[in-house]
Amino acid sequence: MQRIIAIARRLRTDEDGYAASAIIAPVIFLLLFTALQGALWYQGTNVAQNAAVAAYNDARAYESTTGAGQASARQVLDQAGGFLQDSNVSVNRSADTVTVDVTGQVVSMIPGVQLPAVHRTITGPVERWVPAP
Repeated sequence: MQRIIAIARRLRTDEDGYAASAIIAPVIFLLLFTALQGALWYQGTNVAQNAAVAAYNDARAYESTTGAGQASARQVLDQAGGFLQDSNVSVNRSADTVTVDVTGQVVSMIPGVQLPAVHRTITGPVERWVPAP
Protein backbone atom coordinates (compact mmCIF):
# COMPACT_ATOMS: atom_id res chain seq x y z
CA MET A 1 0.00 0.00 0.00
CA GLN A 2 2.81 2.38 0.86
CA ARG A 3 4.44 1.68 -2.47
CA ILE A 4 1.22 2.78 -4.27
CA ILE A 5 1.09 5.96 -2.22
CA ALA A 6 4.74 6.73 -3.06
CA ILE A 7 4.07 6.21 -6.78
CA ALA A 8 0.98 8.44 -6.61
CA ARG A 9 2.94 11.21 -4.87
CA ARG A 10 5.71 11.02 -7.45
CA LEU A 11 3.21 11.22 -10.33
CA ARG A 12 1.42 14.11 -8.69
CA THR A 13 4.60 16.15 -8.20
CA ASP A 14 5.76 15.53 -11.78
CA GLU A 15 2.53 16.86 -13.33
CA ASP A 16 2.58 20.51 -14.37
CA GLY A 17 -1.15 20.65 -15.07
CA TYR A 18 -0.83 21.88 -18.65
CA ALA A 19 -2.52 18.88 -20.23
CA ALA A 20 -5.56 19.23 -18.00
CA SER A 21 -6.15 22.85 -18.98
CA ALA A 22 -5.69 22.00 -22.68
CA ILE A 23 -8.46 19.43 -22.39
CA ILE A 24 -10.81 21.37 -20.13
CA ALA A 25 -10.65 24.78 -21.89
CA PRO A 26 -12.26 23.62 -25.18
CA VAL A 27 -14.97 21.81 -23.25
CA ILE A 28 -15.74 24.96 -21.28
CA PHE A 29 -15.88 27.04 -24.48
CA LEU A 30 -18.15 24.47 -26.12
CA LEU A 31 -20.53 24.56 -23.15
CA LEU A 32 -20.47 28.36 -23.14
CA PHE A 33 -21.27 28.64 -26.85
CA THR A 34 -23.96 25.98 -26.56
CA ALA A 35 -25.62 27.93 -23.74
CA LEU A 36 -25.41 31.18 -25.73
CA GLN A 37 -26.84 29.48 -28.82
CA GLY A 38 -29.70 28.15 -26.71
CA ALA A 39 -30.37 31.65 -25.42
CA LEU A 40 -30.42 32.98 -28.99
CA TRP A 41 -32.88 30.28 -30.03
CA TYR A 42 -35.10 31.11 -27.05
CA GLN A 43 -35.00 34.81 -27.97
CA GLY A 44 -35.84 33.93 -31.57
CA THR A 45 -38.91 31.98 -30.45
CA ASN A 46 -40.00 34.95 -28.34
CA VAL A 47 -39.61 37.32 -31.30
CA ALA A 48 -41.68 34.99 -33.50
CA GLN A 49 -44.39 34.76 -30.83
CA ASN A 50 -44.50 38.54 -30.38
CA ALA A 51 -44.73 39.09 -34.14
CA ALA A 52 -47.56 36.56 -34.40
CA VAL A 53 -49.48 38.19 -31.53
CA ALA A 54 -49.04 41.67 -33.05
CA ALA A 55 -50.20 40.46 -36.45
CA TYR A 56 -53.19 38.67 -34.94
CA ASN A 57 -54.27 41.66 -32.87
CA ASP A 58 -54.18 43.98 -35.89
CA ALA A 59 -55.72 41.55 -38.37
CA ARG A 60 -58.61 40.56 -36.11
CA ALA A 61 -59.76 44.14 -35.48
CA TYR A 62 -63.13 45.24 -36.80
CA GLU A 63 -62.89 46.05 -40.54
CA SER A 64 -59.14 45.37 -40.60
CA THR A 65 -57.19 43.63 -43.36
CA THR A 66 -54.54 40.95 -43.67
CA GLY A 67 -52.12 43.64 -44.85
CA ALA A 68 -52.43 45.45 -41.53
CA GLY A 69 -51.51 42.25 -39.71
CA GLN A 70 -48.52 41.57 -41.95
CA ALA A 71 -47.28 45.15 -41.54
CA SER A 72 -47.53 44.86 -37.77
CA ALA A 73 -45.59 41.57 -37.74
CA ARG A 74 -42.91 43.02 -40.04
CA GLN A 75 -42.52 45.99 -37.71
CA VAL A 76 -41.96 43.69 -34.72
CA LEU A 77 -39.48 41.56 -36.67
CA ASP A 78 -37.57 44.63 -37.86
CA GLN A 79 -37.40 46.11 -34.36
CA ALA A 80 -36.15 42.82 -32.91
CA GLY A 81 -32.71 43.39 -34.33
CA GLY A 82 -32.42 40.44 -36.69
CA PHE A 83 -32.86 37.50 -34.33
CA LEU A 84 -34.90 35.77 -37.05
CA GLN A 85 -33.44 35.50 -40.52
CA ASP A 86 -35.44 34.58 -43.61
CA SER A 87 -38.65 35.27 -41.72
CA ASN A 88 -42.00 34.74 -43.36
CA VAL A 89 -45.37 36.08 -42.17
CA SER A 90 -48.64 34.65 -43.45
CA VAL A 91 -52.00 36.12 -42.40
CA ASN A 92 -55.27 34.50 -43.52
CA ARG A 93 -58.52 36.19 -42.60
CA SER A 94 -61.95 34.75 -43.21
CA ALA A 95 -65.34 36.03 -42.10
CA ASP A 96 -65.00 34.36 -38.69
CA THR A 97 -61.33 33.57 -37.99
CA VAL A 98 -57.81 34.89 -38.43
CA THR A 99 -54.78 32.61 -38.71
CA VAL A 100 -51.25 33.98 -38.44
CA ASP A 101 -48.11 31.94 -39.21
CA VAL A 102 -44.65 33.30 -38.48
CA THR A 103 -41.57 31.28 -39.44
CA GLY A 104 -37.89 32.08 -39.46
CA GLN A 105 -34.38 30.83 -38.92
CA VAL A 106 -32.60 31.71 -35.68
CA VAL A 107 -29.20 33.39 -35.92
CA SER A 108 -26.33 30.96 -35.34
CA MET A 109 -23.25 31.82 -33.29
CA ILE A 110 -21.44 28.62 -34.15
CA PRO A 111 -20.40 28.40 -37.81
CA GLY A 112 -21.96 25.47 -39.60
CA VAL A 113 -24.57 24.83 -36.93
CA GLN A 114 -28.13 25.48 -38.05
CA LEU A 115 -30.92 25.15 -35.53
CA PRO A 116 -34.44 24.05 -36.44
CA ALA A 117 -36.65 26.76 -37.89
CA VAL A 118 -38.96 28.61 -35.51
CA HIS A 119 -42.67 28.36 -36.30
CA ARG A 120 -45.49 30.08 -34.41
CA THR A 121 -49.19 29.94 -35.32
CA ILE A 122 -52.10 31.82 -33.76
CA THR A 123 -55.73 31.30 -34.72
CA GLY A 124 -58.66 33.17 -33.24
CA PRO A 125 -61.96 34.91 -33.91
CA VAL A 126 -62.46 38.13 -35.84
CA GLU A 127 -64.00 41.10 -34.04
CA ARG A 128 -67.51 41.80 -35.29
CA TRP A 129 -70.11 44.32 -34.50
CA VAL A 130 -73.20 42.84 -32.93
CA PRO A 131 -76.16 45.17 -32.35
CA ALA A 132 -77.56 45.34 -28.86
CA PRO A 133 -80.77 43.37 -28.34
